[in-house]
Amino acid sequence: MLPCQNGCSAYCSGCHKNCGQWREFQARQAIQRQAKKNYLRYYNELCAAVTRQFRMLSPR
Repeated sequence: MLPCQNGCSAYCSGCHKNCGQWREFQARQAIQRQAKKNYLRYYNELCAAVTRQFRMLSPR
């Protein structure tokens, strides 16, 4: 189900393929997904660095 289906007065089956509002929504979603990926990548690298540091400090 499309998120615009319930709130759009001009909705008809298949209209999202050429709808400007739908394209804007998809673009905003892509930007948001990329921001989340960047956030997760940054903190994954940070946690990996801390983990490496703790492993180097631990006795073998």
